[in-house]
Amino acid sequence: MGTELWEYRPGPHHAAELSLTGYEVQAVDGPLGTVEQDSGDHLLVDAGPWVPGARVVVPVGLVARIDHLELAVHLDCPRARLSSAPPVAVELAGRGPR
Repeated sequence: MGTELWEYRPGPHHAAELSLTGYEVQAVDGPLGTVEQDSGDHLLVDAGPWVPGARVVVPVGLVARIDHLELAVHLDCPRARLSSAPPVAVELAGRGPR
């Protein structure tokens, strides 16, 4: 896995001083969930609307565009690509057990 997956693509779509926490995440095939945590190189997404109780790590390299007016993050991949990711570790999520 290259470092480009963990970095935003070049372009004007993201301002580093703005947190994406609370933004809705849209994959190419529908809604994924809501950004729970913006860690700079990845987004922790509460994917409850898609898979109840699931949390997914989304590398920021998958972000195609960010709509700050609509508070939405648009990915350039389908949800299934993210479903094969390993489970979110508590340390990575930055919080204790639920």
